[in-house]
Amino acid sequence: MPLIPYEPFKDIEEFFNDEHFFPSISQRKTTPEMDVYETEDSVVAEVSTPGMTADDLNVSVDGNVLKIRGEKEVEEEDKKEERGYYRKEIRRGAFERAVRLPSNINSEEIKATHEDGILKVEIPKAEEEIEEGRQVEIESK
Repeated sequence: MPLIPYEPFKDIEEFFNDEHFFPSISQRKTTPEMDVYETEDSVVAEVSTPGMTADDLNVSVDGNVLKIRGEKEVEEEDKKEERGYYRKEIRRGAFERAVRLPSNINSEEIKATHEDGILKVEIPKAEEEIEEGRQVEIESK
């Protein structure tokens, strides 16, 4: 009977957990997840923004490009580095997402809501192409 249990995949698991070879997600530049889909009368974008409020976000439309910006401030304790982190994966800081939309959108009637960490932007379809840029106000629920 062996004194050390046989673990044939232990070395492989340690290799893939080594942050030198595979940096954690927090060390990579990440952007929030976004779903963009079309309904019968609008184009909808949903962005995952956990821990953010409507005041942390900025939504604008320029032509047929939807731009979403956000910033989550770094907490004072994090700046001082007094916490003895073993692993830090919660991302804080700024992000920006831009997505090209169909050209037939009505930028005058855009609605943006933020609820339970999800920013939802609804852009109605238009009969004709509108080229005007517009800032969108976010409603917090």
